[in-house]
Amino acid sequence: MRKSLVDLIRSNIFYLVILGLVFTSLVSSVVIGTFAIFYLVVAAVLSAAHVTSLVILRILRRRIPFFFKKGVFWRVGLPTQFGRFFLSFGIMGLLSFKEQFGLTLQNVNESLLLVFSVGLPFAALFSGGAFMFIRKSQSGKTAGYLPSADWMKTSSDRIGTIVYTFTMNGLGEEMLYRGLIQGYLSMNLTGFILLGSFPLLYSTILASVIFILVHLYTMGETTAQFLLMLPYRIIVTLILGITFQLTGSLLAPIIIHNASNGFLVLAMIQATKNTN
Repeated sequence: MRKSLVDLIRSNIFYLVILGLVFTSLVSSVVIGTFAIFYLVVAAVLSAAHVTSLVILRILRRRIPFFFKKGVFWRVGLPTQFGRFFLSFGIMGLLSFKEQFGLTLQNVNESLLLVFSVGLPFAALFSGGAFMFIRKSQSGKTAGYLPSADWMKTSSDRIGTIVYTFTMNGLGEEMLYRGLIQGYLSMNLTGFILLGSFPLLYSTILASVIFILVHLYTMGETTAQFLLMLPYRIIVTLILGITFQLTGSLLAPIIIHNASNGFLVLAMIQATKNTN
């Protein structure tokens, strides 16, 4: 079946992001009169993370094929997140572990305050709303918006997914998108816009835009499901980026990211448990 233009763009969004960063680098270089190499570095980092994930998955599929026999997304996600973590850590080391990368426990009190005052309430509210929507929509006209429950057929699948979402999503993705990319951009991209009296850094905005764009396409996710999840992804990305900007530490973003995904999975499991 021929793909629609929206599906075609979404399925190739990663490569469009890379091309967009290259184009931005060229335009910025002309405007400022100096080669804006940092956009190309970000493009290279994203490409390296993508290639690393593909190589790791290919090796593992050959060595332990039984691990991937079930179509449970955490089985693919687990080695991918490990790959992102170690690649990001390695590049940070090559760049001399700058403090902007957030590998610190400074501002622990501020980080925990943001977790409990912003991150966890948002995660709880959204997962509660998702629970009610799924329960109400299972047999209704909006059933097409519901995600597949194939990964919840057995208790081991459910446990594996819960453990994965509460531990690995934030660790791998925050190291890459907030720590490495946002941290690196903050060293090279100056300026901000004011949201009231709050200065939202350009580095926070750009890293958040990259994160949102890359997440426009998720394997197995229909366009309807993508549209349903888009507001959540925009809000949570801004929360993650701003908490990193405020604290200079990855502690709060990692906890909030894991909690948001974990609570959402718990809500989906509870809402669909009578249909599995």
